[in-house]
Amino acid sequence: MKHRHWSRLAVVALAAAACGAAAAPAAAGAPAAGAPGPAASATAYLQARAAAVTAADPATALAPWVAPGARFAGTERTIARGTALRAAQQGHRIDVVGSDVAILSTSIGDGGDTAIVNAHVITTMVWGSSSMERTTEASGMDHNVSLQLIGDSWRVVGDRYYDVMVPACLEAAGASPTMLRAAVKRLERPSLRNREATPVAARRWVVAAPSSRRYNDILVYNRSACAAYADYYALSYCPTYVRFSADCANFASQSARQGAMPVDSGSYSSGWWYDKKNTPSPSDDTYSLSWINVGKQMAWWNARRSDWATSINGLTRGDFVYYDWSGDGVWDHVAVVVGTNSAGQKMVDAHTTDYYHTSWKMGYSSTVYKFAHVRDKWVV
Repeated sequence: MKHRHWSRLAVVALAAAACGAAAAPAAAGAPAAGAPGPAASATAYLQARAAAVTAADPATALAPWVAPGARFAGTERTIARGTALRAAQQGHRIDVVGSDVAILSTSIGDGGDTAIVNAHVITTMVWGSSSMERTTEASGMDHNVSLQLIGDSWRVVGDRYYDVMVPACLEAAGASPTMLRAAVKRLERPSLRNREATPVAARRWVVAAPSSRRYNDILVYNRSACAAYADYYALSYCPTYVRFSADCANFASQSARQGAMPVDSGSYSSGWWYDKKNTPSPSDDTYSLSWINVGKQMAWWNARRSDWATSINGLTRGDFVYYDWSGDGVWDHVAVVVGTNSAGQKMVDAHTTDYYHTSWKMGYSSTVYKFAHVRDKWVV
């Protein structure tokens, strides 16, 4: 994926009005006969999907690009409506939504009338609050768009992606319990709860030798550095670290380490550490399970590097919010607290679904949260 850092958001935010305006005419009428191919149609659909959040009728915004009767379209309309309603509930007045679509690959089926388009989409939302200040937040996610040639137009028949916000948006729109349960189940599928990318046996885990120091150091946590790192890589991935399909704990660990949180040497199953082997390539890197796994990270940090706060109000920049999506006792997600938005709410950055400066409360009514306040210093 092309590297994007936080300063790109300023460009995207300034272009958001133009993007939104460009998407509107496309949503108002059918595509020109035979003009767009599958990649162009997928791009138009993804732009219309972003713009649908501010549309009076999301169904009308999506209709020109979606196959008639497509099953997924109803869910997408509900998500768009729920996104707008949820923003209103939080006191966010959405001014504009724009999207930056990068096509990653296009494949045409053997019959020539079906296609799969893979795309990465950065969606930027600019909103105002009662304080009259404006906040820019953004998300980045991969879409697997299925299309079918209907007449002389490519129409979308399916769209697969992973977005941790979907249950909250569905609930805000009054979705059925069945639809809500299905959305949560997709978030909690085992492949996303297992943060290991390769079998443990395939790696050589090295236990570090014990320190021979005869003195103590006092290490101070740099909250600004942690938050700055999280902002920089919220919508991209640091090339010197291994990237995981479920990357939230890895991203949190990197951010904490950038803030000078001290590592704990050990084996794969003990300590909290990451070994780059003194090379920029991550191909031979090793790390502890607590570096990449949400539950193990929580357990290792607590009372060593952080303490539980009773509410979000006890957190500040460089702290962490943990999420159990359905309240089933298994911790699924972690986000980095990076500041406060113009509505006075704590905002976070996160990976897996990549989010930049979004409100911390990403879950729905059954979600359980834990709030980790990182200690300001350690004696090591």
